[in-house]
Amino acid sequence: DIGSAGASPSLSRQGSWVCSELPKLQVGRMATAARGPRMSAAVGGRRMRGGRRIKFEDESPPKPYDWRCTPDHGKAPAPSAATPKEEDVGEPPDGIVKLQSAEGEVFEVRAALLWASSLIRSVVADAGLDEEIPLPKASTETVAFFLRLCDPSRQAVVGLGLHDISEEEFGGLIWLAKLLDMQRVFCQPVAHLVNDEFPDVHVGIPTELQMLLVRHASDTLQSAALCHILRMVVRAPMSKMYASGIVLAITPLIGSPDENVRAAALEAFMYFRVVEAKLVLLEHRDFGVRASANRFLRAATPSEETVGAVLQLAANHRSFLVREAAAKALGDMAPVGHKLAVQTLADLLADDAREVREAASGALRGIGGTDDPVVIAAVIRQALSKDWPVRSVALAVLAEIAPSKRELVEDLATAMQHGGATMAKMAAARVLQSMRSVKELRDSTQRDSEDKHDDIAGPRWGDESGAED
Repeated sequence: DIGSAGASPSLSRQGSWVCSELPKLQVGRMATAARGPRMSAAVGGRRMRGGRRIKFEDESPPKPYDWRCTPDHGKAPAPSAATPKEEDVGEPPDGIVKLQSAEGEVFEVRAALLWASSLIRSVVADAGLDEEIPLPKASTETVAFFLRLCDPSRQAVVGLGLHDISEEEFGGLIWLAKLLDMQRVFCQPVAHLVNDEFPDVHVGIPTELQMLLVRHASDTLQSAALCHILRMVVRAPMSKMYASGIVLAITPLIGSPDENVRAAALEAFMYFRVVEAKLVLLEHRDFGVRASANRFLRAATPSEETVGAVLQLAANHRSFLVREAAAKALGDMAPVGHKLAVQTLADLLADDAREVREAASGALRGIGGTDDPVVIAAVIRQALSKDWPVRSVALAVLAEIAPSKRELVEDLATAMQHGGATMAKMAAARVLQSMRSVKELRDSTQRDSEDKHDDIAGPRWGDESGAED
């Protein structure tokens, strides 16, 4: 109770109530005036009272946003993708490594500065420190500039700007970073330079460097710079290998504590015309995002690899929302009669969630074909289930995909009508009514066709009405 604590709160320049006797407590004003002096607070948390928000300065840093669908009740959440740990390269030797440029210039560098390079470590392990390591296609100026950028003290880059580096020089630096397998070491100082000069320099960053920054320095870039690079990099043409790497790099950013980064990463994935990105979005908790991913997968030319990835989501995901989205995707993208897809969808007819059963039912109608014995056998197995919701949805599917098994479907529906829950009886009645309606429509169409044929052919020989005329 701050009002009874005897403290004299004062209004700070930022518009916050600051209690002098509670130095770690700040009470931020809302748009309206405070309703009263009393407020309640729990240490380590936030509460609202009297139109004021209580904020503790010693609160823990913001947690990552949980963007994936919530698991079903009673199911543990899926383990989050672990952040790749840096390889334990051990202690570098106390010595000098010799690098030779394409022109033959030799650079003597402390081994500790280059020990992150797998190439350097393997050469030193095989030949020792006395071996000169050739760097093909790396000019003397490029090697010198690269070593200057990789200096951990950053003293060598004071006063250096990205505008001082041409696109050709960037190309040589990127080539050398890949050759030495030191992309992350190279990207860190470049990210600091981008932060220092953003937004003036963002136009001059080569596309390949933007890709490297997203993959290896997203934790170093400032929010505004990272958001802009995310929007730019997904619009650039790239190979499938690069696209897969970009997807892996952007996926953790969808759960960033920074709302701006989170929105930019999601926007990038929505725009990214890559199947791997859409498979990630099928797990998003927002229905509109999942629907957008489904529309893309429906229009794309599916590969066996893509169908297999969607099958894994449909069969094994812990959230029924994802299983539902994956089942719909299978109905749109899997080839007709695809055995694994049919088997997975038939199994989903027995899912605990009604939404998943309905999605699997619709998908089976799409890819199950007509009178396919494999599909019929898989659905009949579910139509004999002990659970009436499973029997009901399987019976409805069977009535559509197996017109030649009409008697079997009628027998199963009649058996369901004479025993079981009321809802099961109603479902069986709907199936029988639907089958009768289809039969009546087929018979009516056949009669109309015969009558039309008779009208075109004219009166038959021996017809009395025709003879009188």
